[in-house]
Amino acid sequence: MLIRDIDKKLDMRLILKLRENTDLFNTTSELATKIPAYVYRLDGSSWISTYFPKNSKSNNLMLMLKKFGAIEKDSAYVIDSKINNVKDLTIINKLMELHSFVINRSDMSGGFLNVYARFHSNEMEEVSDLLAEYTSDRDNSRIAWLGPNPGIIWTNNLINSEYPISLVTFEMMAEDESPEILSLMKNQEIMAEMKSNESEPGKLNLILYSEKVDLETEGAYAISKSDGIYNQNVQSRLLSIIRENANREHIMRLRHFVRSTGEKLKISVLLPTVSAYEYYSLLYEIARKREHKIIIRYLLPYSVDIWDII
Repeated sequence: MLIRDIDKKLDMRLILKLRENTDLFNTTSELATKIPAYVYRLDGSSWISTYFPKNSKSNNLMLMLKKFGAIEKDSAYVIDSKINNVKDLTIINKLMELHSFVINRSDMSGGFLNVYARFHSNEMEEVSDLLAEYTSDRDNSRIAWLGPNPGIIWTNNLINSEYPISLVTFEMMAEDESPEILSLMKNQEIMAEMKSNESEPGKLNLILYSEKVDLETEGAYAISKSDGIYNQNVQSRLLSIIRENANREHIMRLRHFVRSTGEKLKISVLLPTVSAYEYYSLLYEIARKREHKIIIRYLLPYSVDIWDII
């Protein structure tokens, strides 16, 4: 199974816009381009990392980076700031807890944090209830899109037109993994997509796509049996280590897809190009510590040709 086989399985698309009255939000409202952003949890609070490419020559941008104490990375400057609009963000977190709800990416533009997501129409009622609560904040919350999902491929074509993205694909031996993930991934007809939220430390929350196997009999939650879509928490020691290290380094990732090659697990990660160096460097560092049990298969700039191999 390839990613193109699950392109529109999550058939609904949602774009939320969130604003708060802070210096960072007010300053970025003056920028003409979209800035990649990554929302994360730290010590019980919600933070946002915004990524400013180094190739920008704007004097105003350089002044802003200095004002907010930006951290210099290989290809970008990163500004970390705490999100104070707790009410609206709490509702977004509740949406993320729904079985099919997946955040594709986040960015900042026009003074808003934009959150782009997909979900299955079977959970439309739950989404609608939460949006009714979300839109009660008329000053700071907006819904920019609620409708059919044009697909994973279309979405990544759009993202790449706004800022460049890349593909990092690596393989890992499955022998050290838990029985539950081995059971799920033994079938090469199963594709897994990692959700953004963490269900509990050391566990991954996955959307599972399987047209031939009823995964409900193996403990997964059936989002839509007719479409072959399930949800399950699984234990993966190595993937959890990679995720925790990437979060600690504030390395922005867009989507993770996992499938079996028969002997190994193949993980394909789409991420902004400004984060690619830090991410593959992290993988190679972990590979050295684990005696080379990680094999990086692809490091590629985004193009439509990648859908033939992942």
